[in-house]
This record gives sequence, structure tokens and C-alpha cells, in this order.
Amino acid sequence: MSELSKKWKARLLSSSIPLEYEVAKILAKYRIHTSYDYSYSRLDGAANKEFSVDIHGLGFSPFSNSNKITSRLAIIGECKFRDEGKVWAFLPEVNPLDFSTFTLGGTCKVVSAFSTKAINEEPIYNFENEFNYSLKGTEINLANGEVFDKDIKHGISQLKYALPYLLKESIEFNTLNHIGDALPFFIIPVLITNAELYLFNKDISIESIKQTESIEEIASKIPWLIFGSSLGHDFADHHKMIFKRFKKLKKDINIESFESKQIKFKNRKYNTYHSPIKEIDNLQESSVYILNKYYSQFFICSIENFDEFIKNIQAVIISSLKRRG
Repeated sequence: MSELSKKWKARLLSSSIPLEYEVAKILAKYRIHTSYDYSYSRLDGAANKEFSVDIHGLGFSPFSNSNKITSRLAIIGECKFRDEGKVWAFLPEVNPLDFSTFTLGGTCKVVSAFSTKAINEEPIYNFENEFNYSLKGTEINLANGEVFDKDIKHGISQLKYALPYLLKESIEFNTLNHIGDALPFFIIPVLITNAELYLFNKDISIESIKQTESIEEIASKIPWLIFGSSLGHDFADHHKMIFKRFKKLKKDINIESFESKQIKFKNRKYNTYHSPIKEIDNLQESSVYILNKYYSQFFICSIENFDEFIKNIQAVIISSLKRRG
């Protein structure tokens, strides 16, 4: 094999385009339409610049040829191809449940307030409860010893800054179109890589790292995880810009219908319900509650397990749409 041939193939792979295509084929298998380069803008210095996320998938439950559509599913994915020998390793969550920043149901973004339907969120809680959680990860090059976290942080950042646009578009679609088309919707943000994923053992220490002969002695290989990301002032400003004057949406006639219907689904134990009016207020105000609710948790999945991941996502969505016993 010539050196030139090696170079162009290596550079094509590192562009992540072949990885994006692998992802798109899996989504198509599960009847999720895929488009590339979902664009959004954000402030870069003093000017707004255009950025994009690699994958935008759209599907409709029950994900078959059924004429009865029950919900919308949006997959927003960022792809990171890594050279052979590179792995991603993550610290396990050490905080006890009472002090953890993670919230069950905070990674599958579920929005039923802007519809006349109710969602049973228990299957989603159970689904997310099976995941490993992490607040910090890094890339390790097992071939040359380099360690850095730039690509993980970049991928999560791309997803985070694109999410408000996708959320706003989905809400406006339900509000401004015929109420019969206003379905509950799910948004799944996922960072996909060909690198193997590892979770460090809970008893890892500086000394154990010094003594280890291989990554497998101090970490376990995992198919996927839920990753927590902090939210700063820059993102809050970004969010406020997107949802500026969003409260005008409350005047739409569909909002009244959504509100009156959602009240009927009130949780009698806690006296709460998913109010579209309150959600609109919180989105425009960019409250800490709303920022943590939608933008602090993300899935990370290896491409070798992405097929099963999508299969599981669809199964939990279908389960959540069933009436409670």
C-alpha cells in the first residue's frame, strides 16, 4: 500500500464522514429519517457564527408502517472517529444519590406539555437507571501515551448548543400547526464514537494507576453511559437569545387546549402537571431549573453498540406511551 493511499484513507476516516454514514444506516434500519449537518448559530466573540451537529434523525412511533402515529422522536448526534488504540475512559459518579447532580429522565428529553397526550415517564426512569453515570472523561492513546479530553468536551458542547434550537422548533411546530398534529416528542442527544468506552473502577487511585499494566486492570469496558455537563453563563446567554420573546406563544389558541388537557393529567399525589404556559415562561427566562432539565445530561455510545441503543430507545418510547395500568 502506497504512502499516499494510507494518507487519504486515514484523513477520510478522521473526518468522521464514514462514521456518520454508519450511524445513518443504523437509524434508517429503524425507520428514522436522517439528515446531516443540523445547523445552528452561536455567538463567537462579537459575531454570530454558524455551527452544525453531524446527525439529525426524525422518526415516528410506533416505528412501523402503522397509520397511527403516536409521537415524534428526534435524534441529534455528534460523531467522533478516533484512530486505533485510542479509548475514552470516564470517572464513575462518586456522589451519593441524595447529592448527585444527575436526574432520572433528564437524558431522554420528553415533552408532552405541548400536546393533548400524557406520557408515562416510569419506563424512562427505569431505562436511565440502568446506565453508568459520569461527570468527567478523557481520551487515552494506548499507543503513544497521550491523554486529553478536547474531543469529548467539543462533542458535548456541539450537542448542548444545538439543543435549544431543536427544542424551540419542536414546540413551535406543535403550537402553530393543527392541534391534531401536536404529538408528544422525545429528543435524544448522543455522542457517538468508534473508540472503546471504559469506566474507571470505583477503587481507582493514583497508586493503582502507577502499578497497572493495562487499562483493563483499572477500568471496565462499557457500551454506553450518561454524561453530565455543567452549564455556564455563556450557555445561559445563548439560551436567552434563542427564546427571546418566546412568551408571545402563550397567545396561540393551541396553548389553551394543551393547558386544559394537561390539567386533567395532574398527579394527584404531588398536585403537579406539565403546564405549557409555565414551560414557556421558564424557557424565556432561562431559569436554572429549565437549563438543568434539558441541557445537562447526554448519552455517549460506541458505534458497535449503537444499533442496540436505538432499539432500546424505541422500545422505551413505545412503553412510555402505553396507558398506566
